[in-house]
Amino acid sequence: MLVGVLGLVYLRPVVASLSGTSRRGKLAFFGAGFSALRRQHRLTKVTGLTPTTGAALVQTQAAAVIVAAEEAKNNSLPKKLMDIYTLTEKEIEDFLQTQLKQPRYRAKQVYAWLYQRGATSFEVMNDLPKALRAGLAEHFSLGCLEMAFEQVSKDGTIKRAYRLADGQLIESVLMPYEDGRRTACISSQAGCAMGCAFCQTGQMGFARQLTDAEIFQQALFFSRDLAKEGLYRLSNVVFMGEGEPLNNRKMVFSAVRRLNSDLKIGARHITVSTVGLAPRIRDLADTVDDLQGEGGLLSQIKLAVSLHATTDRERTAIMPVNKRFPVADLMSACQYYVQRTNRRISFEWALISGQNDSPKVADELGQLLAPLKGKCHVNVINVNPTTGFDGKPGGKASMERFLNILNEDWGIPATMRVRRGIDINAGCGQLKNELLAKEILEGGGRANPGVRTILGKVVVMENKGSTEEE
Repeated sequence: MLVGVLGLVYLRPVVASLSGTSRRGKLAFFGAGFSALRRQHRLTKVTGLTPTTGAALVQTQAAAVIVAAEEAKNNSLPKKLMDIYTLTEKEIEDFLQTQLKQPRYRAKQVYAWLYQRGATSFEVMNDLPKALRAGLAEHFSLGCLEMAFEQVSKDGTIKRAYRLADGQLIESVLMPYEDGRRTACISSQAGCAMGCAFCQTGQMGFARQLTDAEIFQQALFFSRDLAKEGLYRLSNVVFMGEGEPLNNRKMVFSAVRRLNSDLKIGARHITVSTVGLAPRIRDLADTVDDLQGEGGLLSQIKLAVSLHATTDRERTAIMPVNKRFPVADLMSACQYYVQRTNRRISFEWALISGQNDSPKVADELGQLLAPLKGKCHVNVINVNPTTGFDGKPGGKASMERFLNILNEDWGIPATMRVRRGIDINAGCGQLKNELLAKEILEGGGRANPGVRTILGKVVVMENKGSTEEE
């Protein structure tokens, strides 16, 4: 009762300023004010502060509540829009019918603009009524990725760094080929925990898993741009960007389904690359048990394994994951995959001068892969230079000799993978590394080792959750 009486005395000077405030705002104001007075009453009993002393404190708190009430009244806080790409066509249809009172066929039009006609804004959807375009813009955003930087190579390769909502950067690359293929190389994690010595991303460490939307939209945005040009379509997607895809399987496989359903990219034109997580390779093989469900798609995608060495000692030196899954375990899992799926495996081999480019190593590789003869292929590429690895690319002569031994002596198909975007450092992690370095320098002085500034935002580089799925 005492608190109630004091409340009337202390709050009277500020009640007049609430005359234009909504009922909800007034209730919030009085609720906060009386709560503050109760706290003041308890404080008086403990500290001896008088009600008069407490009045100033209450008026200060009441003023703050008035500001909050006015902000709520004016609805000044920005409205968070939903990413329309996270909705299915059926969900778009339901929203248009129930919320915007539009006929069902409008959903097909919107869907076509999103995935086939390359719309970059709702305003360009010019066969939709103006009111519908305005309604879409009021409720939705077009994507969750913000382009931070783009580089274009003289060979047409496009490399992008995207900024995510939390400030993390990820990289994606679009590679054009003379035969008309357009291949997107996309990331599955922000950073990577695998620590491969020759990989720029591996040297940066792991930040967090990507969502299926963040993964899918890297390819979607390239597809969107190609659709606007009208000459080519996105034909292939490879998960060879940042991260280990099989350590983010749920999100990666969800993105694969959308690549297939929304962008109409066939399963055999989608490649998932792994450093060699043997149990995950076996799990992927076992999807054939569900051919009427998810396995019907996943058992048909291409699998690529980063090998790069034939012995445990040499592979562990450049790929720490080999300590956990040695070469023998990895090859056993690869044989299991081939037996169960009847699909061919590709092995990636980064040629490092004086380390894994000799005829002796080529023979060792041929012998290692002999049990998979007819069901494997070797992609050989010269190692990309990175700041933290002193290995050099193999020469032309060593490349040709290496390929000849595999092809002719062992009957193992091997080809040289064309390097794209050399002039723009298109190797995974290189653009991100340059941007981070630039931001640190522009920030002035030496960077805090635990904090990096990314395009004006400070980001703590720490593991956000496990590097593996539960």
